[in-house]
Amino acid sequence: MSKNFNLPNIITSLRILSVPFLIYFALSGQENEFFYLWIFSVSTDVLDGFVARTFNLKTDFGARLDSLADLMIYVVTIFGIYQLKWNDFEQYKWAAVLILFYFIFTDLFSWIKFGKISSLHLYSWKIGGLLQSAFVFWLFYKGFDPLFFKIVFLWTSLAFLENISIQLMMKKYRTNVKHIFNFLKWRTKENI
Repeated sequence: MSKNFNLPNIITSLRILSVPFLIYFALSGQENEFFYLWIFSVSTDVLDGFVARTFNLKTDFGARLDSLADLMIYVVTIFGIYQLKWNDFEQYKWAAVLILFYFIFTDLFSWIKFGKISSLHLYSWKIGGLLQSAFVFWLFYKGFDPLFFKIVFLWTSLAFLENISIQLMMKKYRTNVKHIFNFLKWRTKENI
């Protein structure tokens, strides 16, 4: 059996497989169904990483698959928000679009430079994902909260700057960098 065919990658694949259903629910105005499937999909992101680390099943393929699944969920989440909750954002619509730009640009930049989507797995990006997920949960559960959104926007902007800074300095593709100081230490050690 291939080392890439393992439980964490199967869990990640469930996240990818949920995307067409999320799109369908958003397009058909089924807000509750979208919300519940979205919760399941986001939960698989936590679960796949936990299983991979706990049972030492981490692979470069799994890191790239996880990043692809994350990107797909981010995009479909924004799409779902646009279809189901966009009017709630009022004067913050530009910021929501900018957050989507951050996700697309980091992967597009990596694709152009390295031929692969970004898979740095930065702590700032992970914390941002938790904040964004909590915000989306709150949005669908209770409604739009401007202060919460401002916090998410600020953190996501800083995480984006860290991601792009590292990608600009990278000479060869690398996964699982964790943070800029880890990257600088690795870069100094490798003398590149």
